[in-house]
Amino acid sequence: MKGRTILSIAAAVIALAGVERAAMAIQACPDGNNCAQVTVDAGSAANPLKVGDTFEVHLVFKQGPDNAQAGGIDEIAALALTLSMGGGSSTPITLATCTLDGNGFPSVDVLPNAAISNFNVVVENANCSNGRMHCLCPDAGQTRDNFINLVIYGPNPLPTPGPGGIDIPTFPAGPQTLVTLDLKVAPGANGPIPLRIINQVEDTSRPQFTAFLSVGDKLAVDQTCVPVTGQPPCSATDGVSQVVIINAQVTVMGPPSCVGDCDNSGEVTVTDLITMVNIALCDDQPGCAQLSTCPVGDANGSGKIEITEIISGVNNALNGCPTPAAR
Repeated sequence: MKGRTILSIAAAVIALAGVERAAMAIQACPDGNNCAQVTVDAGSAANPLKVGDTFEVHLVFKQGPDNAQAGGIDEIAALALTLSMGGGSSTPITLATCTLDGNGFPSVDVLPNAAISNFNVVVENANCSNGRMHCLCPDAGQTRDNFINLVIYGPNPLPTPGPGGIDIPTFPAGPQTLVTLDLKVAPGANGPIPLRIINQVEDTSRPQFTAFLSVGDKLAVDQTCVPVTGQPPCSATDGVSQVVIINAQVTVMGPPSCVGDCDNSGEVTVTDLITMVNIALCDDQPGCAQLSTCPVGDANGSGKIEITEIISGVNNALNGCPTPAAR
């Protein structure tokens, strides 16, 4: 049992690392009452959000109906997914703080529920260690990911094998929040931003370094689609999903076009200009003034305040903010 479970988890992590596999669209679950359910819940987020705002997203899981057998869609014990935060090449949403613990895990921004304290929670792309050139929390100029690769599996800690084998725990019947994510609206974000789980019902391809949703039961059987004997999971031409996915979106109100009006007071003050200069000089170094204290100073959405933007702020301070009709 242990060997099969570890192999299943290893396969999920390999998929998240960006190894391509053949993909085809599969049919949606025909009856949600007979399937498991994964929900992206951003319902508590204020709408609309503003640049610099932080908000919570809950990943909620619900087991499928009891099939009165060992394993199956009612005994899901492992979950691997990519949560896309905006899609495309832009990065409108980031982790709120990117505070990493000694293991490189974003323990401040990714909060496992106490109900799954006996499970491991892995954020595969949290840090740019080992020469990696993209991640959620770059530390040396790498590309910032606009997606979260998440794997949840048990037991935690992994016990020493014995003559009785290892009992693999299953997720709560639910609906139950498995993980809460603390996220932040990045400079340049505007309009509706989708928060969605990449899956083979809606997607026939996926961006590089991401993965399709995958769930496995306590017997280490992939239950993402109705199992077809002798074929890899979800590869049959008539494959049917056993998981219902409910995605979310947040709406971001773009910053006012009066560059330099840090407190949105309607005018650019000397204090605002000093703030902009401090941010520009700090260049996002730890302990320095951060862009989040004046997101409207970043008029072009570059993630920093440039000399041309300071000049625009000075002009607005001298001449007044443009009227709404002129903006």
